[in-house]
Parts: sequence; structure tokens; C-alpha cells
Amino acid sequence: MLALSKQTILAALQRISERDPVPLSDAVIDALLARELIERVGKRFAPTQFGKSYCRAAGMLRWRW
Repeated sequence: MLALSKQTILAALQRISERDPVPLSDAVIDALLARELIERVGKRFAPTQFGKSYCRAAGMLRWRW
């Protein structure tokens, strides 16, 4: 499993929640899926309850889920 820093995880979750058109690397997606921070919803990814909780615990602003 890819080792990700807290900043990398939060940045990736933010890009996913904002539906950024620039795709994340497969390694980052796989690491977030393995940690159950994101889930596949149709053709896109969305934060899971654990991903949302991770962002709240980090004190980040709440994005549109």
C-alpha cells in the first residue's frame, strides 16, 4: 500500500469532493480505496463516512458531498 501523508490524503479528498476534472493517479486512488476513505459511485468517486470524518477531524471546511 502506498504511504500517504496527511496533507496528501486531505488534498486528494478535497479534489474528489469538488469533482476536479483532473484525475488523481491510480496509486492514490488505490490507497484511498484500501483505507476505505472513498468509494466508487457510478463512474466517479465519493468520500465515504470515514473520509468525511477524516476531513472533519483535520479541521477542514466542509465541502459539498
